[in-house]
Amino acid sequence: MQYEYKEGKIYQDGNEIFSVKVNQGAMGTQSLEITGIQNIYIDKASGGYKITQNDMELGTISRNLKMNYNGRNYSITKPLNEGTSQSSSLLSDGTKVGTITFSSQSLTGTYDYMNDEVPLVIYLALLSPYIKTMSSQATPGQQGNRTNRANNYRMSKSYLILSNLVFIIAIVVIFASNYLHIPIYLDYSIIIIAIGASYGIRILGRKKYREKMQEQNDMNNNNNL
Repeated sequence: MQYEYKEGKIYQDGNEIFSVKVNQGAMGTQSLEITGIQNIYIDKASGGYKITQNDMELGTISRNLKMNYNGRNYSITKPLNEGTSQSSSLLSDGTKVGTITFSSQSLTGTYDYMNDEVPLVIYLALLSPYIKTMSSQATPGQQGNRTNRANNYRMSKSYLILSNLVFIIAIVVIFASNYLHIPIYLDYSIIIIAIGASYGIRILGRKKYREKMQEQNDMNNNNNL
């Protein structure tokens, strides 16, 4: 089965079956109202959200978007780029049961079994505020990709200083080689070692910068939900 979220509505085969209202607060999403063929309410609670369906409390959602619904555990994987969109897998107790795809204006969700219908609908509603953000990150040649490529070469100032310092020390040693009685053939070895050390420091610095940015993005996403 396939559902599509677009502009506050969820459709199946072109027919509207749910209406979604997202209530945002200063600290992110406060509650969601999903009304239609079933009435589902997601309200802020300690540690995340509680799920109420047809006046019965049926589950919870933690801040990392792990859901317990009707005795089963659900989660979604990290989105992967697929051309001009991004796609996440819907998992039930670790087994893939559906897919959620982010495009420029909508979310599309598919599921295999009727038991997974409500969790999919809830995820579509929860992720709806991030449609443009997620899809822009997946569009080749656009600002999101340019930023990602730029981040691949960024590093903290301390790593950059250390990398340059290695070269400076190597140059000083080479110029002072006559006074230090260093054989001339070692000058080349010093240059090679300096290049290797500087390159290694820069690789490490870029890796640490990307890890730091990923942690910040994860924290921001969790705080917004």
